[in-house]
Amino acid sequence: MPTFITYPEIQKAIALFNTHAYNAGFEFKVYTLDSYCLYIQASFDFGYYVNVDIECREVLFTNIDSKASWPDAWHADQMFLLGEEELADLIDFKEIEVPTDKPCFGIVFNIIGRDNYYTNGVVVCSSLYISWRYPDKNSEYVNL
Repeated sequence: MPTFITYPEIQKAIALFNTHAYNAGFEFKVYTLDSYCLYIQASFDFGYYVNVDIECREVLFTNIDSKASWPDAWHADQMFLLGEEELADLIDFKEIEVPTDKPCFGIVFNIIGRDNYYTNGVVVCSSLYISWRYPDKNSEYVNL
């Protein structure tokens, strides 16, 4: 699976993810969190299998707790990409140190709604990796 590092790639990957995850009844949970990676798993039934792995790599900031878990948003998107102005406002407000040699992105998980990312659900990172545990779904990400 490719790692998405440009705004258009991440935008397409999130849109495709939201299409596959729409109304799927997933539970999301943070598997690990450190300065390199926020690793989230999603599953319809964690007792039996994991459906998808999501990695936000080179984390500059997140307000998602290391033990967080949340239910599917059901009839709404599961993830959003912040626009440039929204990201700039967040970076300024939270005083996030951003490297000048690579881009960063703001990804919002629908934990408490799209508009509440200042409180919970946002990660600022430099790349995104999504891997479904179904080969047919992964093949759609290769040519983004």
